[in-house]
Amino acid sequence: MRPTGNHLTGYLAVCAAGTLIGTSLAVGAGASATRPKLADVGAWLASGPKGEVVHAHGLTGEVDGKATLPAGTAGHPVSVAQDGRTTLVLDERTGRVVRIDAAQLTTAQSTDYGAAGLQLVSGGAYAYVVDPARGTVQRIDPALTKAETPPVPLDGKPGAAVVDGEGTLWVPLPESGTVVPFVEGLKGAAVKVADPGHDLTLTVAGGRPVVTDGTAATAKVLSATGVRGAFALGGAFAGADPADVLVPSGTEGSAVPVLAARTGDLVVVDVHSRHTVRFRVPTDGHVLGAPQLLGTRVYLPDESTGRLLVYDTAASALAEPIPITDGPGELQLFVQDDLLWVNDPDGAAAAVIDADGEVRRIGKYGTQAPSARKPGDEPVENGVPTGAPAGQVPPGAVVPGATAPGPGAPSVGASGAPSAGASGPPGPTAPAPEPGAPGAPQAESRSGAIRITFAEALGATPQRYVLKGAAPDQTVTPDEVGPDGPFVFEVRGGSCEKQYSFTVVAEYGGGRPDKESARSAFARPCVAPGAPRNVRFTPAQGGHGGTVTWQPPQDADGSVTYTLNGPGGTAETATLGHTYRNMKNGTRTAVAVMAGNAAGSGAAASGWIDLTPPSRQMAIVNNTANNTPIGIRSLPTTVGSGRPGEIPGNKDGHHGTQFTTVHCKVHGQEQTYNGETTDVWAHHTFHHPDIDKDLTGYTSDLFVNSRSNPDVWECE
Repeated sequence: MRPTGNHLTGYLAVCAAGTLIGTSLAVGAGASATRPKLADVGAWLASGPKGEVVHAHGLTGEVDGKATLPAGTAGHPVSVAQDGRTTLVLDERTGRVVRIDAAQLTTAQSTDYGAAGLQLVSGGAYAYVVDPARGTVQRIDPALTKAETPPVPLDGKPGAAVVDGEGTLWVPLPESGTVVPFVEGLKGAAVKVADPGHDLTLTVAGGRPVVTDGTAATAKVLSATGVRGAFALGGAFAGADPADVLVPSGTEGSAVPVLAARTGDLVVVDVHSRHTVRFRVPTDGHVLGAPQLLGTRVYLPDESTGRLLVYDTAASALAEPIPITDGPGELQLFVQDDLLWVNDPDGAAAAVIDADGEVRRIGKYGTQAPSARKPGDEPVENGVPTGAPAGQVPPGAVVPGATAPGPGAPSVGASGAPSAGASGPPGPTAPAPEPGAPGAPQAESRSGAIRITFAEALGATPQRYVLKGAAPDQTVTPDEVGPDGPFVFEVRGGSCEKQYSFTVVAEYGGGRPDKESARSAFARPCVAPGAPRNVRFTPAQGGHGGTVTWQPPQDADGSVTYTLNGPGGTAETATLGHTYRNMKNGTRTAVAVMAGNAAGSGAAASGWIDLTPPSRQMAIVNNTANNTPIGIRSLPTTVGSGRPGEIPGNKDGHHGTQFTTVHCKVHGQEQTYNGETTDVWAHHTFHHPDIDKDLTGYTSDLFVNSRSNPDVWECE
């Protein structure tokens, strides 16, 4: 959801929508006998000029329900938030939030929040209204649309918010370089993700929040406790205008597509496997929106033509564009239920695309769809509309981009040869195809290697393909690729600190010129390392700190540095340990360690800095001269403290050496005995043999001497 100009190019639809069969969630839901039978796999799409939203079936593209929005909404920009439980619509001009009753196809409840430019997000049991102008978040009841809390200030102007798979709201604050989570509806501590003023955009990838820092050209995986991994987007992004770095608001898998709109550099970062794939798409004359990923294809809305540009990562080539509208305009894209939904919010056009790339057109302005059900109305039938697959071309139709056959031209079969039964004399022999260049290679970063894939050359068949651009310290496998493929090279070696770009040359021989592809995007022969291993904490003598140590990840490439999130904030080191000092004893603090290289950083390994003082066995001293017992106090003083027990006197040592378990030592009231003075008291537990009972409290160190034992820590 990136603001560009006066509109949003991303679709304010958060999380995946599940079943949309109407259920009685709140006031206004009708009886089951009057419910329309909406498709289980479907989505609600906005039609701003008509002031309505329609529900489309994902497997057929048929509209199977529509709801008219309140009077005065027609012509206003609206956004839809659908999370599988409720469907909410925001009038972006007035701030009115409306709930769609899926059972009655009516606008059952609505609340006016009285401001333009609001954001509406929902997920799980919560829904929120975010006010960028006032810098607030307000939780609302998703069933009744009424406010559940007063507006909560954010201490800054928020960017576009998202809700993750756990129902946590994430709100970016670019001015402070932080992201604020709302866990179970309550504001949490801000997570530092960037320097103040950086451009921040949020994505939910496979249920996990990911923030893209367009200024620093990084993507970071978040949790409520901090950053859990980071990925470098590359030099092409580092030089881009941050406003040109576009990402979707959500993806159903763990891969996030990131586009540099001006240069056409496109990277797909898998936040789970830590692999990245890089390629380039043409951008001249195009106004591109945020990319969307479904299956092996990346879809880019081209708002200058009303089409979707399609890059097929499996074929390493651009596929045929998909026309949506008849001209320029906004296109809203979102993925849910393994389907890509495309909507023209200002017109009748929409489409749904499956993971195989099959397109089904949606006519939003059809008049046959049920709407505004009333008690007693007949229910919509269960039948599911059917139709020919969108990829099927009717007989006689002209394939887009192809030239229609002229009068008398022979019909052509699937193979391209004249159909059986074609009459007439044979035409002139077609000229030999010209040598063509291979498709622009795409580069995938791997551990210790870069994988290059490319599309075969069109036209004449080359004798072989060779890779060009490898450095002297790199090896290319295979040496050449035959004309029938597979069209893949692997480049091993090189430095993780460097980026490499390659071209593929088609060699034709026979005096014909070689043809060279365009250059690949830059890539590194490494991936972000995994989590460090065996994180351990060794306290210093006496506590008050200690050293956290770990072992490197198994798949670390290049120069690895380590980032620790722990007491006092963030620390960095190139070694396998970090020492903390000046901490309080008696505390237990979490610490997380991430390994990073030039490609980014992987998941964090967590541990604890445990400064609980260890107990020590020590002998009772200065108690053999008489049988006077030694007091055990509830506080380290004789003034105003109770006496939970005592250590019996031990004249001439007739009890033998008496021992006690010392937990720690603390400063208290000063005491003197036999010319010796100290204000140290031992906090200990003494087992009284006569009453068989443990007694815990404080005893002057004149009778324990814990101050001489460096292994006894100071108390909290």
